[in-house]
Amino acid sequence: RVFNVSEQEVTKDMRRKAKVINFGIIYGMGVNALKTNLGGTREEAQIFYDNYFATFPTIKAYFDNVISDAYLKGYTETLFGRRRYFQGLKSRLPFVRATAERGAMNAPLQGTAADIVKIAMIKAEDSLKKANLYNHCHLLLQIHDELIYEVETEYLDRAVEIIKKEMTQVLESDIPLEVGVGVGENWGNLQSFDI
Repeated sequence: RVFNVSEQEVTKDMRRKAKVINFGIIYGMGVNALKTNLGGTREEAQIFYDNYFATFPTIKAYFDNVISDAYLKGYTETLFGRRRYFQGLKSRLPFVRATAERGAMNAPLQGTAADIVKIAMIKAEDSLKKANLYNHCHLLLQIHDELIYEVETEYLDRAVEIIKKEMTQVLESDIPLEVGVGVGENWGNLQSFDI
């Protein structure tokens, strides 16, 4: 849809650019940042930006509503009610207001994603304790929406089952949360893993 070509005609570069456009705009990227990330002109970035919202008008309506609410309240909220305040919306300087608007657009989505992974960490740790796996399975890192565990080999199947279950059941929604699992000796050589 971004390049108005059939799925078979999509190249790797088109896919990369479409990801930049989609995730960038949804997470609050403005036209200048889009230009930098796409490597084209500002005019091309503006066309992509405008076409994105013309193609997906409900997304535009959602963001317009988020921004207008942020002006009224001075903050936005995640799905779980965590607030982020935006003093810049009161600024007389247009670039400060524009930055605050992009932040307001971004905060509910990124903040909800952050809430989800934090809740998943807590639930997974609690369930691992209840299953007597806590001493055999250690959370090392959380990176964006990933949880990196070090697990003793003999407990791998049980630990993966518990962690995956808790990550997919954080949020009751019509839209399922899908979780992929990778296993390996180190982070650089993970292989897909199914139980």
